[in-house]
Amino acid sequence: MVVNDHGLTLGVDSAGTWLIWDQHHAASPVRDRLLWLLPLLERPPDVVVPGIAAIDAGGELMSALVRSALGSASQYWTSMALRWLEAGYPVGEFANTLAALKDSPLQTQPVRHRALTLWRKAVSIC
Repeated sequence: MVVNDHGLTLGVDSAGTWLIWDQHHAASPVRDRLLWLLPLLERPPDVVVPGIAAIDAGGELMSALVRSALGSASQYWTSMALRWLEAGYPVGEFANTLAALKDSPLQTQPVRHRALTLWRKAVSIC
């Protein structure tokens, strides 16, 4: 799967390990380069998830990416992760992360309000 327009590609090796590479670097395990996948959050989840879900049945990869973006110091990536949750990506497992986000003085008011709304949804599911 193409991650961005700059040559980043996501794939799986024969052992089922997620790898990411570009034209300048050898393949690296995604766990070492998770931030390289952030551009996937710029696409709607219904475009990205089906391609990933065929291999990652448990959704661990995308959940790790969303969690990482929610904890990012970048308002942009936090907003992209919130957009995924608002678009229907399963919110239940992010209740604790959203609780911290909604109360964070480092976040803008719009981000805190969006996190609050999603946190309420997450705790109602659990």
